[in-house]
Amino acid sequence: MSRTLSRFFVGGVTVTLALVVGGCGGGGGGDKSEARPGGSAAPPSTTTAPARIDLSQPIPGGSLHGTPRPPLENTGDDYVAIFESLMANLRWVSENPDPTVLADLLVPGTPGHDERVPAYQFLVDNGYRWADDGYQLLTVEVIDARAGAVSLRVTDRLEFERLVDSSGNQVGDIRQRGAAQTYTVLLTADADNRWRVADSSRVSDQVVQL
Repeated sequence: MSRTLSRFFVGGVTVTLALVVGGCGGGGGGDKSEARPGGSAAPPSTTTAPARIDLSQPIPGGSLHGTPRPPLENTGDDYVAIFESLMANLRWVSENPDPTVLADLLVPGTPGHDERVPAYQFLVDNGYRWADDGYQLLTVEVIDARAGAVSLRVTDRLEFERLVDSSGNQVGDIRQRGAAQTYTVLLTADADNRWRVADSSRVSDQVVQL
């Protein structure tokens, strides 16, 4: 696989999850509208709320494809919840490639962002997507928190990584993983106090410093 398709540490850019999208529509029975001369019936209202992704359970591969993007909660000081939301969005965008989404999640100008933009454009151009299997976020721990910068220790697990085409057929080889891995992740806040991932490294590598 080429360098442009390199994966983001913390589980790659893939997150598999079972989403339940709740929809509400006009029910049967009452509240029926009838067209009147000179007027028209109002269409029944339908609301669909994007579902949050439960990263605490292994996510079946391919289950995010075609689902609504989960809500992004990237402000405030609940850094564990912020990282979980960023990670959920990263897992979603891997199954629904869109290079424009990456700037919401990864700091532009960093390798994590800038190497991914052309890689995701490649996915879009070829009708490819990631459909990894069994991603699970095991632990997220705040190591250090300062104004505008937070360091986290993250442990996750992923059964295997795979690239598929528009029909869901595997492209290339499966990359097995299986064992849990631990990373240090650096979050930074922009001028609007929105947090994004700035860097990450495996604990066995050089630890990210604030």
